[in-house]
Amino acid sequence: MIKGLKRIPLREAIREAVYNAIAHTCYMYGVPIQIRIEDEQLIISNQCVFPEGWTVETLMEPHDSVPYNPDIANVFYRAGYIEHWGRGIEKICDECRELGAEPPRYELLGHGLRVFFKALESALIDQPKVPKGQNEPLDESKENLLTEKIIRLLRDNRRATYDDLVTELGVSRSTIKRAMGNLVAAGRILRVGGKRYGHWEIH
Repeated sequence: MIKGLKRIPLREAIREAVYNAIAHTCYMYGVPIQIRIEDEQLIISNQCVFPEGWTVETLMEPHDSVPYNPDIANVFYRAGYIEHWGRGIEKICDECRELGAEPPRYELLGHGLRVFFKALESALIDQPKVPKGQNEPLDESKENLLTEKIIRLLRDNRRATYDDLVTELGVSRSTIKRAMGNLVAAGRILRVGGKRYGHWEIH
């Protein structure tokens, strides 16, 4: 396990991104795959050679599987690490949506491809400094009371949005996002579907 990964509860998405980096890295550049964990994001970077005509935007759309190292991709497939070629980024985005997180951002500089995972606010509350613009954490009793109220509201309305919860509970949006992130990380709720047509499942 990557040290510090618990800060960003997107383990499956990050694992898939690492597999992608290994299978697509151009090793002749002699630059290792790099992973950097910061307070508010995790960054994975590798050196690659895009297929002709491809851009970063191509990665975020349905596309053919063209692994730069097909032998490595085949080993991962046979070992059960990946289901089949070509769905890596789709799986990453699905994992982010299920957790209510932003999809990753890809950036290409020369031959260097970087993927940025933004940390869920729930993963930041135990850090010694509070990110700019975020409320101070609630004390434990108030936090527990808030999460139970959220659970009750979601049972009544599984399609409730953050704004609905803000209105019902009279707390800030960042507080709601933090509490929801905690519930997702604890496995008590799960987002199914997208923002517009999705709903919350209670466990």
